[in-house]
Amino acid sequence: MKGTGLKSIHQAYMDFFGLKKRPFAITPDPEFYFESSSHKKALVHMEYTITEKMGFAMVTGEVGTGKTLIARIFMEKMRPKINSALILHPILTERELLYSIVQDLGLRMEKKRPTKKELLDKISSFILSSAENGKRTVIIIDEAQDLKPNILESLRLISNLETGKEKLLDIILLGQPELEKKLSRYTLRQLNQRILVRTHLNPLQEEEIEAYLDMRIQKSGGEKFYDSSIIPLVYRYSKGIPRLINAIMERALIAAFVDDSKILIKRHLKLAHASLLGE
Repeated sequence: MKGTGLKSIHQAYMDFFGLKKRPFAITPDPEFYFESSSHKKALVHMEYTITEKMGFAMVTGEVGTGKTLIARIFMEKMRPKINSALILHPILTERELLYSIVQDLGLRMEKKRPTKKELLDKISSFILSSAENGKRTVIIIDEAQDLKPNILESLRLISNLETGKEKLLDIILLGQPELEKKLSRYTLRQLNQRILVRTHLNPLQEEEIEAYLDMRIQKSGGEKFYDSSIIPLVYRYSKGIPRLINAIMERALIAAFVDDSKILIKRHLKLAHASLLGE
């Protein structure tokens, strides 16, 4: 391994492999979006919700499958047609949720502590004004499985804003699979019946992983630096979950760097996996 001096280990391995960026950072960066068959299907369902004015949609997926990333891709793609609010931390009171929606829509309140009614009135006024200007309003709630039942019911009430012909607001719930179980509660049956668009984000298939790795390396300014024989191991260790793929690959890169090896091989994957398990 070459001396790193004061460099971070990340900068050191980037220099070693000729990379401009970390190819396997775990943050949901739209620049590194990989459209798997499952992600493409989810985007189509989300767009259908908007174009057909369905009111509610739900996207579920295991931890690390890319729900937050696909929300950002969707918002960017639909930006000319929608005004949107993305709520990333939904463990809030009803008033806090409404205030977060107001803030994310770029609205300002005259009072420092507006009432729930004042917040609802502000949101409703904005939705109506947007509709008059040909734009739909979309509220996206990430980690929706953490919403309390009374907050979910509040979202249903917010969604009631409509004309005699159509809904004026769309709400997209993103959550882990347990969101389905929560919505099956008897007290939430009215909301559950309104969610007519549902899709599930699946992990990457094994045959998609090599294209996923190549895309991220190329976007980082590098060239292929691994032996293709590692793909089955990447799949076995990660189960195809993008966040786990990234975590394993970054540690494998560090292992290769320590080995002073320009090619990432199975040994480096095994070391990375052991490291993630704390061994």
